[in-house]
Amino acid sequence: MELQKNSPWYEYLDECQRELVNVSFSLTNKKNELVGLKDYSFIVFPMAKAYEGFLKKLFLDLQLISKETYEGRRFRIGRALNPDIRSYQRDDDWLYDNVSVRFGEEMARQLWETWLTCRNRVFHYFSDCEEFLDFDEACKRIKVMEEAMQAVANKLDKRQNYGNAI
Repeated sequence: MELQKNSPWYEYLDECQRELVNVSFSLTNKKNELVGLKDYSFIVFPMAKAYEGFLKKLFLDLQLISKETYEGRRFRIGRALNPDIRSYQRDDDWLYDNVSVRFGEEMARQLWETWLTCRNRVFHYFSDCEEFLDFDEACKRIKVMEEAMQAVANKLDKRQNYGNAI
């Protein structure tokens, strides 16, 4: 896989997030050295961390969360983006509707589904052992996150300053 470092989504990331992306893409180019493994989830992990960072940075730049929330350890993307949170459980940290208003329902759903597929289902252990990723599936998940971030970058108002000149 080839990383396009001049793409708007990549330029939007901070340096730490870029390093994480670079690790995942570097690992995708080592297929011949990683032959015969049962699970290639480790290739996805750095990109998933970068995706989480991308979303948090986006929420900060859109003023959906405060700097304290961004820098804190309490805020959870999985809760913030979950469209299925019951109405009585929704609080200031629940952002699905805000994202939907800003980017559209389809985009909000894409960000949530990407989170579920590329982060939650990769990071968590399930006793049925059916969540192992072969090399190609790991690469596909990286691509899904790249596409979700690019879709957001394409919708951002390029006239506004979002930190890294998107």
